[in-house]
Amino acid sequence: MARKERMQDPNHLSFGRLLAFKSSDVSAAWINVIMLNFLSIYASDTLGIGVATVGTLLLASKIVDAFTDIFAGWLVDNTHTKWGTGRTYEPCIIGMTICTVLLFAANPKWSDFAKCAWIFMMYTFTFSIFSTLRAAGANPYTIRHFSNNPVLLKKVASYGGIVTMFGSIIVSTAFPMLMAKVATTAAGWTRAVLIVMIPATLIGLLRFLICKEDPKVGAGEEHVKVNLKEIFTLFKKNKYVWLFAAIMLSHNVITNLAVNTYYFKYIVGNTAQMGLLSIFGIVLLPLMLTFPAIMKKVGTMGKMIAIFCVIGIVGYVICFFSKDFVPGVLAGYLLGTLATLPIAYYGVLFIMNICNYNEMIGLPRMEGSSSILSNFATKFGAAIGAYVTGVLLSIGGYISTTGEGVVTQPASALFMIRFDFALIPAILLVVIAVCALAFAKLEPKAEAFENEKKAKLAAQAEAAAE
Repeated sequence: MARKERMQDPNHLSFGRLLAFKSSDVSAAWINVIMLNFLSIYASDTLGIGVATVGTLLLASKIVDAFTDIFAGWLVDNTHTKWGTGRTYEPCIIGMTICTVLLFAANPKWSDFAKCAWIFMMYTFTFSIFSTLRAAGANPYTIRHFSNNPVLLKKVASYGGIVTMFGSIIVSTAFPMLMAKVATTAAGWTRAVLIVMIPATLIGLLRFLICKEDPKVGAGEEHVKVNLKEIFTLFKKNKYVWLFAAIMLSHNVITNLAVNTYYFKYIVGNTAQMGLLSIFGIVLLPLMLTFPAIMKKVGTMGKMIAIFCVIGIVGYVICFFSKDFVPGVLAGYLLGTLATLPIAYYGVLFIMNICNYNEMIGLPRMEGSSSILSNFATKFGAAIGAYVTGVLLSIGGYISTTGEGVVTQPASALFMIRFDFALIPAILLVVIAVCALAFAKLEPKAEAFENEKKAKLAAQAEAAAE
């Protein structure tokens, strides 16, 4: 196909457009990598806060999310500005980067109460306020920017996932080395985080500045007010929104256990080698190009995710028995990561199916409100991940420190690190597989409904033209 014909093809997705639209997700991924993978060890080994206390603080902040997620979903569904619906909340990425830097700017000489209050406040602002608003607007923004085109949305989910993952790999690989070299003191931690957050802010604003919403797209609900009663009716009648929330909860517990640094520090004995996990993750990028073909062959997204979960379970079992054998850890972790990739990047397809089901049962589409539970589950799962790590390490007798002197951890703590690193994810992948198979039952029904709706609209347009 000639270049001019490709550009006129409504299903064509240029590489430049893909990069521009995923820029904000790359920045958010950088924030997540630092906040969720390194916050716990920063708090325990630099600020001297107990690991269980850190996990409890992050979990407690999710109480705020219970309210802000509902409010954010309602707010987005009722937002119609000159920038559109979801795009309006994109600048929240600035608040996320600023609060991330501030969180890692605590002073070890503060009282324990002051340090805990600071962590709670900055973490809450980052995820319960700014991230909540940005996440609530993300799906409507995506649907409207790509003109509610299912072909484009699937391409963005698959190929865009590669862009986001590649961005995550850059920081996941570089930051452990930066941490080992720079983050040797509290002030060093602040400098290391700032080095990453400055470009994250600039990159994160590209989508807002470049990618506009299609004003013709309103999914049939433009300027129609969505009330809180309809949101709670959605929770009551749409079981698939709960299945997706369970998937996202389990997925985010797995990806945010914040135990990798502990594993490489105390089991492997070299935190710099943790970057190898991300480097080896590069081999998964080409595989993601095959996701649309795999999904087509398997039949549904849910079935594909379930199959990948089985592969991931095998991988994590390999990790557990590899102990400090780095090649085995890398190979097993690679298989485990593979299981989570479709979940991480196909969220918009889950929401698209959920919105279709809303219409099937007589509700508005509610793109913003349909994300309330999954957005809450995403952040709650991240907090639970840190909490689980804190509790398990505390049970194992983990010794926290302010960074002075060398600490030898007891054997029970080392076992808990291994258990947390490998077996907890394997158990949660079983939960994801069950929920994904249940969600798969909706996919053909939602697709048939959408095709029928488009056929009716086309027939009406043709009749009006005559």
